[in-house]
Amino acid sequence: MIRDVPWAIRDFVDRGAQDQVMPPLRLMRDGPRGREVWTQNGREALHFYRDVLQLDRGAVMLDIGSGMGRKTIPLLSYLDDTARYIGLDIDRDQVRWCSRNITPRNFRFTFIHVDLFNKFYNHSGAIPPSKFVLPFPDNSFDVVSLWSVFTHMYPDDVAHYLAEIGRVLRPGGQLASSYYLINDDALAALKNGKTDLTLYPGDRYWTNNPNIPEDLTALDEAWLRGAYAAAGLTIETVLRGGWTGAKVDPELVTMNRQDIVVARATPPAASAA
Repeated sequence: MIRDVPWAIRDFVDRGAQDQVMPPLRLMRDGPRGREVWTQNGREALHFYRDVLQLDRGAVMLDIGSGMGRKTIPLLSYLDDTARYIGLDIDRDQVRWCSRNITPRNFRFTFIHVDLFNKFYNHSGAIPPSKFVLPFPDNSFDVVSLWSVFTHMYPDDVAHYLAEIGRVLRPGGQLASSYYLINDDALAALKNGKTDLTLYPGDRYWTNNPNIPEDLTALDEAWLRGAYAAAGLTIETVLRGGWTGAKVDPELVTMNRQDIVVARATPPAASAA
């Protein structure tokens, strides 16, 4: 990609030895590019999974939008040998790098490329998000995560994904995902200039880029809560993001710039005797 060229030059100039698993800057398309921010984000991810989500070390986990593994690599030393991690991503180069550099360290970590359409990230993708079916049986996972994925999708596609996630989560399983949530507080922050985002209203969403809305999308919180309920998911925690000026855990500064929603798959109701 053309936008990777300046970073490829930096990779060539700065070829210092790495003391950790880290991709080249040119492939860090899934977030801020830089070795320090990469390390910080991984440290924050481990804190979130371990101390906030209380992720079981033997969990079977699905990470949708696994990117370059910035939130995956810390799990290599956390998950035990009964766990399983599957990462899905639309960027073939990133999936290839993770498969070559993460999987050999633990073959229970696998990565799958899915050719999903996204006008901003994958404009030649073959699969519309509204038609995508997670290629797993019902009740397959203890945890599903999506970081900065729903912030690039339209409402109907988000609702479809939530339904699929509700299907593949085991009863009581957890979903952790990030958003820009629009509610009264967020609207006040936007009106009063307390956020660095400028958002324009669309059809049931807001965006910073009317020409390519998938660049960044924000969703109505009330609508989203209804979509969770329809998918059989119960929201348990909402960590308000720093993007609106909310106070966040100092150990989650980069992760919790967006709003983080933690939900649980609602166990089926017991049948009457």
